[in-house]
Amino acid sequence: MKSKKETKTLLGALHVIGFAIIFLVGYQFYQANQEIQTIERMEMEVAMKNLQEEVAELAIKNNSIATGEEPDLDGAIKSFNEDYKIRNEVLERSSNVKGVYITKLIANANFHDLNARKVLEDIKDLLRETELNAVVIDVKETDGFELSDALQELIDELHQEDIWVIARFVAFRDSSLIEERPDLYIKNEEGNLWSDEKGYYWLDPASFQVQKYLIDLSYKVIDFGFDEIQFDYIRFPADGDDIVYSFYDDSKEKTEIIRDFCLKIRNNLRSYKSDIVLSVDLFGEVAILSSSPRIGQNIADFVDTFDYISFMIYPSHFFGGFSIEKDLERNLPAIYFPYEDEDISKVVSSNPYEVVYRSLLSGSDYISLFYSQKNSQPQCLGNDNSFLFCSQAQIRPWLQDFNLKVDSNRGILYDYQKVMSQIEASENAGASGWLLWNPSNVYTAEAL
Repeated sequence: MKSKKETKTLLGALHVIGFAIIFLVGYQFYQANQEIQTIERMEMEVAMKNLQEEVAELAIKNNSIATGEEPDLDGAIKSFNEDYKIRNEVLERSSNVKGVYITKLIANANFHDLNARKVLEDIKDLLRETELNAVVIDVKETDGFELSDALQELIDELHQEDIWVIARFVAFRDSSLIEERPDLYIKNEEGNLWSDEKGYYWLDPASFQVQKYLIDLSYKVIDFGFDEIQFDYIRFPADGDDIVYSFYDDSKEKTEIIRDFCLKIRNNLRSYKSDIVLSVDLFGEVAILSSSPRIGQNIADFVDTFDYISFMIYPSHFFGGFSIEKDLERNLPAIYFPYEDEDISKVVSSNPYEVVYRSLLSGSDYISLFYSQKNSQPQCLGNDNSFLFCSQAQIRPWLQDFNLKVDSNRGILYDYQKVMSQIEASENAGASGWLLWNPSNVYTAEAL
């Protein structure tokens, strides 16, 4: 028999074991409960995310013309005919725009900013003394959206001089919501916000909440009195292998996402103000290749949704060189300009006329091909009524009026001759005007 001491020790051990078992079972129950709560919380977050997307999608849903449903032709035509004359007028006015770019910083500067005032006065002098008749002003850039009293005064002043005023609107490259809505942004593989090689953050183009946010801001631009909205960065990022999208899931091609957003821009903004002119900036390479799937841009997706396409044809930015096949119809030879060569006269930056001219001819051919097949497009109503509901995009290119350091270092400067040659190329290619880009807002008067 065990002694009382041994029995007491055994009972104590049993108590310890019992408490351990109870603790272990309790802890396991606690862990299971925490896991259940975590799963429920994640499911709730997913459900809320999906609900927010559904609400946003309903708010900007394409109308019957865009979705392929049978539209009420009689009612639609009657409604649009009321604005037919004024729309014709704005398209005529905007058909030969010759403009320059003004940054948000300069356009919104107050009266006491002497440097900004000097830059603006120089641009106003060019508008009065040269063939320039338009300006493109930033309203939304990567750092956010701004419509100030100073900008309103500038627009009113320009309109008094019969200047066409375009709002430049940067879409998906946007760092302004990273604190408020980080869930809308593209992430990296570690779950942090992804940024491109320049350090800029990007909203996920596939998010309906993002699309609604951009369209809602566009309404404010229209109300502010701009003649036209020019959208930039309607695309996916061009770089980055470690991208994790918050909403885009590969179930659709990137071009489908961008096409769908373009339709929403056209249908929502035209419903809001039928005579608002819409334009879009596209990579210069898209004019040559017709599409760039990695960023979701395809010419065919823009030609019936925007009035003007502005290919950004900066010769200094063809870092892989410039190459185009022989044009049999026009009897033009195949050409190739490398980005680097011992003979700098052969590099792409030294041949602005050929680069712009051949790019625009190529882009025009792709657009003409789309128009020839327009009857197969479900978003348009056909030849008789397509004007009322669909754009028929013309080309109005961005041209280079700035020096790139790598070119300056090798003796290639974009002086008045190079700027003039681009303008001449645009006009010879049949472009509907042109725009000059210089991020410093200083332009080559001798070329105008």
